[in-house]
Amino acid sequence: MSHSIRAVLLASISLVAAPGLPALLPVLPARVPGFSTLATGFSSGALAAQLQDQSRISPTNDLPNPFQRIHPWGELPTGLYAERASFIGAEQGPDGNIYLLGRCLGNSCTGRPEPPVLKLDSEGRLLSTWGSGMFDFPHGFAVDREGNVWASDQRGHQVFKWDSEGELLMTIGQRGTEGAPPLLSEPTDVAIAPNGDVFITEGHSFSEGANRVSKYTSGGTYIMSWGTTGSGPGEFNVPHSIALDSQGRVFVGDRANNRIQIFDQEGNFLDVWYQFGRPSGIAITNDDMIYVADSESWGTDNPGWKKGIRIGDARDGSVLFLIEDLESTAIEHTGAEGVGVDSQGNVYGAVVRRRMLEKHVLLPPGISRGALTPTPAPPGQSALTHVGHVATEFGTFPAGQGFAARATTEMGIAVLHANFAAGDLSDLEAIQQHAGHVLHALDPVEDAAGPGLGYGLVRAAEDVVTHIGLAAISPGASANVQTHAQHIDMIARSVASRGREAADVARRLQSATSIRRAAPLIAQLRLLIYRLAEGGDSNGDGQLSLEDEAGLQQLEAHVYLILEGEGLPRIIR
Repeated sequence: MSHSIRAVLLASISLVAAPGLPALLPVLPARVPGFSTLATGFSSGALAAQLQDQSRISPTNDLPNPFQRIHPWGELPTGLYAERASFIGAEQGPDGNIYLLGRCLGNSCTGRPEPPVLKLDSEGRLLSTWGSGMFDFPHGFAVDREGNVWASDQRGHQVFKWDSEGELLMTIGQRGTEGAPPLLSEPTDVAIAPNGDVFITEGHSFSEGANRVSKYTSGGTYIMSWGTTGSGPGEFNVPHSIALDSQGRVFVGDRANNRIQIFDQEGNFLDVWYQFGRPSGIAITNDDMIYVADSESWGTDNPGWKKGIRIGDARDGSVLFLIEDLESTAIEHTGAEGVGVDSQGNVYGAVVRRRMLEKHVLLPPGISRGALTPTPAPPGQSALTHVGHVATEFGTFPAGQGFAARATTEMGIAVLHANFAAGDLSDLEAIQQHAGHVLHALDPVEDAAGPGLGYGLVRAAEDVVTHIGLAAISPGASANVQTHAQHIDMIARSVASRGREAADVARRLQSATSIRRAAPLIAQLRLLIYRLAEGGDSNGDGQLSLEDEAGLQQLEAHVYLILEGEGLPRIIR
């Protein structure tokens, strides 16, 4: 990215600033108390601070977005692959072309004929493809300054290097064999230093994963590794992405720890940043703008943080922009996992679940971003109109938000404050304050103030029941709508009922007279909230009953099944 593009981005702050964000004032890094910056070392209490849950950091959600989304973007091969594959990587090469890494049609390339590596020109026209039969699960992706293309196969335990025409130049690791270096174990991403050294993140199985960074020479000779499993400095839990800045610092997206850790090239810890959310992908341009794809926040993994691509300054960690995902408050993991930037400042989001590549075009200052209007239900089909009210649009809501999205938005706030309530069992006043916020998200009193929408999970779930019922009985409703409407109805009724139960626990917690009386209520409230969000086998029979155990994640899944069956975009917003 040229310095003129950086200037365009910074100038955009004053023109598209979100409400409450002062013009030209970047959001300061939400650092954890007790941490030093960069290479100055740890201050007292740093390790304890490192273990803090990210729910203690204010979400960087309401930020400007000076981009226009184009989706899907790019030409694909003919045949079945034209139905679009799950993408995981997007990078511009020094030749100006855009290189993509996909996961074939089934979010896996095992036994699939589709080539996972694609080369497109800057207009999105397909130039060439390669890699068919080489991968099980494509994951990490990079194009180095010489134009060589790199990709990791997480389940195949290999990293490949090709030239820009697809000729294989080098392989690190042995297919199907994981192990200690020089072998690889679940390589998740790869980054290339200016001198040709290769940095590979390893481990995608949480505590069972390798959870390390390994360094190789340009010729593939093993040099060193660092990192173990954990949440302390230099420890990892699913190191999912890696990138280098202009100083040569190594940025590791430590996804399951909801943070980015920064090291020198010898593995010495320098800093930790939480303010970019739950990082799935990282790109850093030559002028040190950092782009972080967050595809897993909002649910219980990282409550209260919207999914999307956060953009900031790699020099000081300030977060400046958020390209909010189309389903930023859905509980299900969604949105871009891979992220790339071209020389014009346009951002590419490689989206796995929606199976597309999104291009976000940087708009010049003074050009407003067009409103993103929800896809309307086909005219004359009242069943799909009511499905739309559940999934994507209801006219009286701002931005046409659907009832399912309202429910999940309020659920995210409830999860966040239930975690806050449990964070310090020595402060009864704070516990009761957060219990009040949970109550406001579940079942707010009319005209009361508090976090969230002020609508309430219970009310939103009841509205889902109303509109999915109307969809099912509408003339011409398909068997697909009728079948899944029954399932959605059962789940939504249960969510509303259990939401009222959780609200009652929050009220009792508000009136608790001591920590001793509050503690069991906090545990009960958190369990109820998590089961409302993700479902839970409360009776231990190994089944998830739709009537009393399924949560909003399962409700969303059945909404997606209706949308897919009716040929509508698989989007809840």
